[in-house]
Amino acid sequence: MTILSRLPEVTPAQATAVGAVAVTALASWMSFTALSDLAANSGIADNQSAAFPLIVDGLTIVSTIAAATLSKGWPRAYAWILLVLGTAVSVAGNSAHAVTNGGGPIAVAISVIPPLVQLASIHLAITLAHEESRRTTITAGAPGLLPEEVGGELLAAA
Repeated sequence: MTILSRLPEVTPAQATAVGAVAVTALASWMSFTALSDLAANSGIADNQSAAFPLIVDGLTIVSTIAAATLSKGWPRAYAWILLVLGTAVSVAGNSAHAVTNGGGPIAVAISVIPPLVQLASIHLAITLAHEESRRTTITAGAPGLLPEEVGGELLAAA
């Protein structure tokens, strides 16, 4: 018996979720450092400067989850608006931090990667979970058929 055969079965959505949490934690840490430093250097009290990145990047995280889970209509549109605004503020803040610390175009380009990766990794994990859930629902509704067969029938019927 190999070590791999003893591991519990992990779905792609579960593996992606674990990866998304790790990547988001690292991206948030980098963005947190830049945004809290920017806030402190911009006149926000030292004991409050740590709240700024939590507010900005926190908005991005919760609005991503909301945009991915809300049904269509105004609530979902509102979540997307907040997502775009939160990401834009984080990107702008990380860029401003790079510039105010003497960085050039490469430093600015590097500084915007954490908030964009944070957004992308969370959204990808949620999207994959939705897809996996949809396939499970379709397969459960058509016992004995493989997901590919069900998908083929759905495509043929469309």
